[in-house]
Amino acid sequence: MAATGGGQCREPPHGLLLLPIRLLASSKLQIACVYWRQADTYSVKLEDLSARGEPRATGRILGAIFLGSSFVTVVAILFPHSSKADVDAFWALAAVMAVIAVLLLGWYEWLPAWSYQAFAASASVLVALSLYFNGERRGGPAALNEVYYLWVGLCCGYLFTRRQVVVQLVFLAATYAVALIAIHSGPVGYTRWFITVGMVAGATTIVHVLKRHNDGLVDRLAHAARADGLTGLLNRQGFDDRFEFELERTLRTGQPLALVLGDLDRLKSINDRWGHPAGDAALAEVGRLLREAVRKIDAVARIGGDEFALLLPDADAQAALEVTERVRTTAASVIIGNGEPLTLSFGIVEFPQDGATREALVHEADQALYEAKALRRIRADDAVVPSAG
Repeated sequence: MAATGGGQCREPPHGLLLLPIRLLASSKLQIACVYWRQADTYSVKLEDLSARGEPRATGRILGAIFLGSSFVTVVAILFPHSSKADVDAFWALAAVMAVIAVLLLGWYEWLPAWSYQAFAASASVLVALSLYFNGERRGGPAALNEVYYLWVGLCCGYLFTRRQVVVQLVFLAATYAVALIAIHSGPVGYTRWFITVGMVAGATTIVHVLKRHNDGLVDRLAHAARADGLTGLLNRQGFDDRFEFELERTLRTGQPLALVLGDLDRLKSINDRWGHPAGDAALAEVGRLLREAVRKIDAVARIGGDEFALLLPDADAQAALEVTERVRTTAASVIIGNGEPLTLSFGIVEFPQDGATREALVHEADQALYEAKALRRIRADDAVVPSAG
């Protein structure tokens, strides 16, 4: 089918396309936001679960903390303990923690994202209450209930953002100070507060730093798995992933989608005559030209030795033809070897006119590219669309 005019490449409202995918990192399900940039390499920014409201992992982790705390409280009641301790109050604390655990583990889908911050803060309050009811204020021995602040800190350091962690630590320190004042800990209370808060803050910081470091490793691995090392473009895996996404989006929106397959002419001749460094330089230059010719929402990939591919969302075959003409014209001014210009051939198809599946579109674009290569002309019609009929 011959391409028709009228399609225009439009810039996205915010200059980027946000594609959500899920990654499993360090036994923690996170949301990765993949920003497809003009260079068509992408970076993966891992957002914290609390900020993005991923309920399953956050609910399970916090729920496990509360359930474990409830169990430990019950065991402490049954085991020998201070005669000054308020047992009824501890049974009440165990019940409250069990109820919170059930909410987090069973109803996480209905809990708002901000509630996880509230539950973490309530954990600090519960630890302070356990310190108040352990009998120390009545002259009983210190039971070191404040050690459970460490659970709160480690959980916050793993789940929350840096700012949220700071807020939780400040609140934790405040609840501990109130508890020490309430039990009349005396001058030694200052030392207890400093040691406990310092230990919790240090452990929380270590966990948070390690988590961010791990996120960075996942970021780089995700990029390396989908990027071409020579050109910085998407590789075949990254392009296939993007292709599937764009096809699904196009089916929902009804907007056109253009696929372009390109080929660097005479790459073997360049390698034979001028060496592989010259061929690599030519490929890198083609990658640069393609990046500069497309929009930020478009995808550019190197899918083979001398083969390139472009996906142009919300653009028809005519708009894609204009893009390839700009690339071809610019490439003609790039001199390689002994003065020969850099030449490219392209095949262009449009969804759904030229194919309703990825395989069909690739086949038609490959046929169009074959025709363009056969013509071996350095003119605008080096970019060929499928013939009518």
